Parts: sequence; C-alpha cells; structure tokens
Amino acid sequence: MAEQNVITSLLDDLAQEQPIKTALCVGQNIALFETAQPIDWQYFNVSELLSLPFTQRYDLGFVVLNVDNITRCTLEQKTQLLVKLRDLLVKKLVVICEVNDQQLLRSLGFTQMLGQTVDVEQKMMLWQFNILTYKHVPDWFNSRFWANPENWDKFRW
Repeated sequence: MAEQNVITSLLDDLAQEQPIKTALCVGQNIALFETAQPIDWQYFNVSELLSLPFTQRYDLGFVVLNVDNITRCTLEQKTQLLVKLRDLLVKKLVVICEVNDQQLLRSLGFTQMLGQTVDVEQKMMLWQFNILTYKHVPDWFNSRFWANPENWDKFRW
C-alpha cells in the first residue's frame, strides 16, 4: 500500500513538470493506480518490449526491475530493455530497482531521484533518465567561440 502511495505521488509530481498523456510500464501494471490526470497506459512484459517495433514515442516510461520476470533476465537483456526505452520509446524514464542494479543504471546515464530508497526494508531506489537534463550545455559551446573573424588575417590555421 505504501508503494502505491509513493508511485501515485511520483506520477503527480512528474505530471506537474511536464504533461503526461501516454505512458508505458514494464514489470508491474501501473495503470491500476489512480492519478490526478488521465494517462493512457500500455503494459508490456520484457519479451514483448524487446520485440516491439518503434511506432510511437511515449511521454513516460516506468520500469520496476525487482519483479520476478525481470529479475530472471540476464544483465544483457536488462541493458537492452533500458536502452531501447531510453533511446527510442520514451521521453522520460523512471526506474525502481534494488541497490545491486545501481551500477548498471549509473553507467547508462540515469540519475538518482530525490531519496536514497523508496522502501527502507527492501532497499529500493528510484532512478530517472530525462534527455532534457541529461547533459548541461557548457559555457564554451556557443557562437561566441565558433568563429573569430577578427583573427582571420592574423593567424594561419
């Protein structure tokens, strides 16, 4: 019950940041949870998602990695699942996982969300990937440093 409250409040917070109209979930059917706004949920298991062709991009992806059908997957299958979701299918990806999946998520560019754990007894962690916040644009990456017309006749490249 506490997990349902955490997920519901998380979905409401994410909807405030950016509107969520379509979403997909893997591992646990989140469509049963009540949210403040209506969301069109699609539920997939691992094999369905890995063979799913790219037809649309969803606003949100939600993965629960500690469910039986995902814990039996190999590390390679977990990586393929997360990379396909991250790169093709969703704009923002939220993952609930155990502490031992931390290295995989960090290596794929995920950032840890707010707290250390969702459930202290089970050591569950929340991770996210949002392409808009993945990499900060450095100061030198602007038009001021691309061309220096005042130096064209002074230096030989």
